[in-house]
Amino acid sequence: MSDDNVTRERAPGPEVAYEHLLSLWTSGVRDYHSMLSDYLMANSIFVAVIGLTVSRESEGTSFIVLIILLCIFGILLCLQMAIVLGRLSGQNALWEWQLRGIEMRPEWQGQKLMAGLYQLHETRQEIKDPGNKPPVFKPNWAFRRHRQWWAHRAVSFPWFFGCVYGVFFIWALTQLQKQLSGNP
Repeated sequence: MSDDNVTRERAPGPEVAYEHLLSLWTSGVRDYHSMLSDYLMANSIFVAVIGLTVSRESEGTSFIVLIILLCIFGILLCLQMAIVLGRLSGQNALWEWQLRGIEMRPEWQGQKLMAGLYQLHETRQEIKDPGNKPPVFKPNWAFRRHRQWWAHRAVSFPWFFGCVYGVFFIWALTQLQKQLSGNP
Protein backbone atom coordinates (compact mmCIF):
# COMPACT_ATOMS: atom_id res chain seq x y z
CA MET A 1 0.00 0.00 0.00
CA SER A 2 1.46 3.35 -0.98
CA ASP A 3 1.70 6.39 1.30
CA ASP A 4 -0.94 8.18 -0.80
CA ASN A 5 -3.47 5.39 -0.18
CA VAL A 6 -2.77 5.38 3.57
CA THR A 7 -3.19 9.16 3.71
CA ARG A 8 -6.47 9.03 1.82
CA GLU A 9 -7.82 6.27 4.07
CA ARG A 10 -6.95 8.21 7.26
CA ALA A 11 -7.97 11.64 6.03
CA PRO A 12 -11.09 12.73 7.88
CA GLY A 13 -14.17 13.71 5.96
CA PRO A 14 -15.26 17.32 5.87
CA GLU A 15 -17.75 16.74 8.70
CA VAL A 16 -15.04 15.48 11.07
CA ALA A 17 -12.61 18.24 10.10
CA TYR A 18 -15.41 20.79 10.47
CA GLU A 19 -16.27 19.49 13.94
CA HIS A 20 -12.64 19.68 15.07
CA LEU A 21 -12.17 23.17 13.63
CA LEU A 22 -15.44 24.35 15.18
CA SER A 23 -14.24 23.05 18.54
CA LEU A 24 -10.91 24.88 18.10
CA TRP A 25 -12.74 28.06 17.12
CA THR A 26 -15.15 28.00 20.06
CA SER A 27 -12.37 27.29 22.54
CA GLY A 28 -10.30 30.05 20.92
CA VAL A 29 -13.15 32.54 21.31
CA ARG A 30 -13.55 31.47 24.94
CA ASP A 31 -9.80 31.83 25.55
CA TYR A 32 -9.80 35.26 23.89
CA HIS A 33 -12.56 36.54 26.17
CA SER A 34 -10.97 34.96 29.23
CA MET A 35 -7.61 36.59 28.47
CA LEU A 36 -9.32 39.91 27.77
CA SER A 37 -11.07 39.73 31.13
CA ASP A 38 -7.82 38.85 32.92
CA TYR A 39 -5.92 41.70 31.25
CA LEU A 40 -8.69 44.18 32.01
CA MET A 41 -8.65 43.15 35.66
CA ALA A 42 -4.85 43.37 35.90
CA ASN A 43 -4.78 46.78 34.23
CA SER A 44 -7.62 48.04 36.41
CA ILE A 45 -5.75 46.95 39.53
CA PHE A 46 -2.54 48.64 38.34
CA VAL A 47 -4.40 51.87 37.57
CA ALA A 48 -6.21 51.77 40.93
CA VAL A 49 -2.93 51.24 42.84
CA ILE A 50 -1.28 54.09 40.93
CA GLY A 51 -4.30 56.33 41.54
CA LEU A 52 -4.34 55.53 45.26
CA THR A 53 -0.62 56.18 45.52
CA VAL A 54 -0.98 59.52 43.73
CA SER A 55 -3.92 60.49 45.95
CA ARG A 56 -1.78 60.07 49.07
CA GLU A 57 -0.03 63.27 48.00
CA SER A 58 3.15 62.06 49.58
CA GLU A 59 6.19 64.06 48.64
CA GLY A 60 8.51 61.12 49.16
CA THR A 61 10.79 60.11 46.33
CA SER A 62 10.05 56.44 47.02
CA PHE A 63 6.36 56.92 46.18
CA ILE A 64 7.21 58.65 42.92
CA VAL A 65 9.70 55.93 41.97
CA LEU A 66 7.01 53.34 42.82
CA ILE A 67 4.56 55.12 40.49
CA ILE A 68 7.17 55.22 37.72
CA LEU A 69 7.86 51.49 38.11
CA LEU A 70 4.16 50.63 38.15
CA CYS A 71 3.67 52.71 35.00
CA ILE A 72 6.53 50.92 33.24
CA PHE A 73 5.10 47.52 34.23
CA GLY A 74 1.64 48.71 33.14
CA ILE A 75 2.92 49.78 29.73
CA LEU A 76 4.64 46.39 29.34
CA LEU A 77 1.38 44.72 30.36
CA CYS A 78 -0.42 46.72 27.64
CA LEU A 79 2.11 45.58 25.04
CA GLN A 80 1.69 41.98 26.14
CA MET A 81 -2.10 42.41 26.08
CA ALA A 82 -2.02 43.72 22.51
CA ILE A 83 0.26 40.90 21.34
CA VAL A 84 -1.62 38.06 23.05
CA LEU A 85 -5.09 39.28 22.11
CA GLY A 86 -3.93 40.01 18.57
CA ARG A 87 -2.48 36.52 18.25
CA LEU A 88 -5.64 34.88 19.62
CA SER A 89 -7.78 37.03 17.33
CA GLY A 90 -5.66 36.05 14.32
CA GLN A 91 -5.78 32.40 15.29
CA ASN A 92 -9.57 32.52 15.59
CA ALA A 93 -9.76 34.24 12.19
CA LEU A 94 -7.72 31.35 10.74
CA TRP A 95 -10.15 28.78 12.16
CA GLU A 96 -13.08 30.80 10.75
CA TRP A 97 -11.38 30.96 7.35
CA GLN A 98 -10.83 27.20 7.32
CA LEU A 99 -14.41 26.54 8.44
CA ARG A 100 -15.73 28.77 5.64
CA GLY A 101 -13.54 26.85 3.20
CA ILE A 102 -15.19 23.60 4.24
CA GLU A 103 -18.66 25.17 4.04
CA MET A 104 -17.97 26.37 0.49
CA ARG A 105 -17.15 22.88 -0.79
CA PRO A 106 -19.82 21.46 -3.12
CA GLU A 107 -20.15 18.29 -1.01
CA TRP A 108 -20.92 20.24 2.19
CA GLN A 109 -24.52 19.58 3.24
CA GLY A 110 -24.56 21.15 6.73
CA GLN A 111 -25.42 24.66 7.83
CA LYS A 112 -23.08 27.40 6.68
CA LEU A 113 -22.61 29.13 10.02
CA MET A 114 -19.23 30.70 9.31
CA ALA A 115 -20.23 31.80 5.83
CA GLY A 116 -23.22 33.60 7.36
CA LEU A 117 -21.06 35.17 10.04
CA TYR A 118 -18.61 36.32 7.38
CA GLN A 119 -21.47 37.71 5.32
CA LEU A 120 -22.62 39.80 8.32
CA HIS A 121 -19.16 40.91 9.47
CA GLU A 122 -17.23 41.48 6.29
CA THR A 123 -19.70 42.24 3.54
CA ARG A 124 -22.43 43.57 5.86
CA GLN A 125 -25.08 41.71 3.90
CA GLU A 126 -28.23 40.37 5.42
CA ILE A 127 -28.75 36.63 5.79
CA LYS A 128 -31.90 35.14 4.30
CA ASP A 129 -33.58 32.01 5.58
CA PRO A 130 -37.17 31.66 4.35
CA GLY A 131 -37.89 28.97 6.95
CA ASN A 132 -37.00 31.22 9.86
CA LYS A 133 -38.92 34.03 11.54
CA PRO A 134 -38.14 36.73 10.56
CA PRO A 135 -36.85 35.41 7.24
CA VAL A 136 -34.08 38.04 7.06
CA PHE A 137 -31.36 38.77 9.63
CA LYS A 138 -29.87 42.23 9.10
CA PRO A 139 -26.46 43.33 10.39
CA ASN A 140 -26.84 45.84 13.21
CA TRP A 141 -24.69 48.86 14.09
CA ALA A 142 -22.04 46.74 15.84
CA PHE A 143 -21.61 44.48 12.81
CA ARG A 144 -21.10 47.55 10.64
CA ARG A 145 -18.51 49.12 12.97
CA HIS A 146 -16.49 46.16 14.24
CA ARG A 147 -13.75 46.44 11.60
CA GLN A 148 -12.78 49.97 12.61
CA TRP A 149 -9.58 50.15 14.66
CA TRP A 150 -11.25 51.55 17.77
CA ALA A 151 -13.73 48.70 17.86
CA HIS A 152 -11.00 46.06 18.18
CA ARG A 153 -10.54 45.24 21.83
CA ALA A 154 -7.03 43.98 21.11
CA VAL A 155 -6.21 47.52 19.97
CA SER A 156 -8.48 49.89 21.88
CA PHE A 157 -7.97 48.57 25.43
CA PRO A 158 -4.15 48.53 25.29
CA TRP A 159 -4.22 52.07 23.84
CA PHE A 160 -6.60 53.28 26.54
CA PHE A 161 -4.63 51.83 29.44
CA GLY A 162 -1.34 52.78 27.79
CA CYS A 163 -2.48 56.41 27.66
CA VAL A 164 -3.48 56.31 31.32
CA TYR A 165 -0.09 54.86 32.26
CA GLY A 166 1.61 57.45 30.05
CA VAL A 167 -0.14 60.34 31.79
CA PHE A 168 0.79 58.98 35.23
CA PHE A 169 4.34 58.34 34.03
CA ILE A 170 4.78 61.91 32.76
CA TRP A 171 3.27 63.28 35.98
CA ALA A 172 5.62 61.18 38.09
CA LEU A 173 8.67 62.22 36.06
CA THR A 174 7.81 65.89 36.47
CA GLN A 175 7.33 65.39 40.21
CA LEU A 176 10.65 63.56 40.44
CA GLN A 177 12.39 66.30 38.49
CA LYS A 178 10.93 68.94 40.83
CA GLN A 179 12.14 67.03 43.87
CA LEU A 180 15.62 66.46 42.50
CA SER A 181 16.01 70.10 41.45
CA GLY A 182 14.78 71.30 44.85
CA ASN A 183 11.76 73.23 43.49
CA PRO A 184 8.58 72.91 45.58
